[in-house]
Amino acid sequence: MVSWLMPIAVLPKTYTFFFFDSFAQIAVLVFSGFILLRAYMQPKILSTVLPETRTLKIWGVFITLQLILMTYQSYKLGDSPQIYGLLHGFISFIQMILVIWIAYTVQKMVIQKYEDAVKFLKSVIWTFVGYFVLIILPQILFILGINGLSTFINLVAKLFERHWLDRDFYNLGSYVTTQFRLNGLEPEASFLALLIGISFAPIILMIIQEPLKTFKRKKYIYWMSLVLTLVIMCVLLLAKTTTGLLMIGLLALIYWIMASNKQKIWLTILAVFALLLLVVAYQNVTSIHNLLNNWLFNKSGTDNRLGGTIGLIGAWFNHPLFGVGYGYEGHYIVQNLPDWSKNNVEYMQVYKNQSYPILNDLFGWLARFGLVFVLCGAWLLAGLLKRAAHVLRQVSNKQDEHSVFYRITIKSFFVTVALIIIVAAITPVNATSWPTLLMLFFYWRVIHIAENDVFTEESE
Repeated sequence: MVSWLMPIAVLPKTYTFFFFDSFAQIAVLVFSGFILLRAYMQPKILSTVLPETRTLKIWGVFITLQLILMTYQSYKLGDSPQIYGLLHGFISFIQMILVIWIAYTVQKMVIQKYEDAVKFLKSVIWTFVGYFVLIILPQILFILGINGLSTFINLVAKLFERHWLDRDFYNLGSYVTTQFRLNGLEPEASFLALLIGISFAPIILMIIQEPLKTFKRKKYIYWMSLVLTLVIMCVLLLAKTTTGLLMIGLLALIYWIMASNKQKIWLTILAVFALLLLVVAYQNVTSIHNLLNNWLFNKSGTDNRLGGTIGLIGAWFNHPLFGVGYGYEGHYIVQNLPDWSKNNVEYMQVYKNQSYPILNDLFGWLARFGLVFVLCGAWLLAGLLKRAAHVLRQVSNKQDEHSVFYRITIKSFFVTVALIIIVAAITPVNATSWPTLLMLFFYWRVIHIAENDVFTEESE
């Protein structure tokens, strides 16, 4: 029942640019249809998936205030290519909320007990394996010179690849055959790095963070996860994007922080050796030299990202408590843009003629929704983190199958939250993508199930 969710979620093709991006993907139809069918066949299940009254009140106040802000901003600014407009903005805002609610509901419906959670986790790992074999590996082989794969890659892209609006190079073929960079099915390479680094890497990394002896008769899980970790690192590197290099660094740092003291020693030795090897490769291997220069040391094209971040900070500072309203941030970004950030082709040809995109999610959330509601979200998240930490303490030294699963999953939850917060403070994090939302609500369900499991066992 749960194994089909993630394979659907990783098909991100957007079928219209009018709707909120995640709402315009095939997942919304499939997941909504499943919820309606399940509710029709089992009407009693609706009472178990409705949010708590407190949560509904927060959402109600949030939506009402956003509607007031949008109405005011629409009256104040009038027509402008830099804003969504009242109708488009409010519809997109409601769609974003519906996407979150659908992901929440579908996970609560299908993950009812420990066995359901295990099946979902297995499906996540096998989805990544399938995604790599069927989508990413052909792209790697094409980049390496096997041009005969272009027909297959372009066909898959035509069916499932997500595109940005007003990007002419998509008309010439798939992203990888025109840009010669890995993107999976995402609109660009950085979003592939976000998909892999946030949705797949944490859980696989936390499996190998466990001692090998923990797996007893299932040691193949450990070794398979180790191989998949190496695959993930290679894909993030081959994506040729700053976000991929950032993900590699963050995942390595988090793994080191969470490792035991004994592991830290050999990991430090390994890191020093890898760093020396990288220095030698940078000096002697042209491809490595160009990769690090283009996407790290001498990266170009950062004017819009830096300028857009400054614009968002200015928008938030001028509307600190409740923000400017969903879809109206573009006008205020442009108002606060430094002049030096406007002298580039992308700004002149794209961003000047449409709503300026949010290129830093942390300040984007603050500019759109204000400090009050961002702090409300942080408060709810902090409560979940506290519950997760309490469960983790209870299972930290246990070696039974349930405890090992809970330990791996909850650690992965901590890693995912840390990654989202850190990356969001630097660049877009795509937090409302279907894979990310499914993983976040999967962790939430596991924490709830683990609480019932662990503390019921203790009371007995």
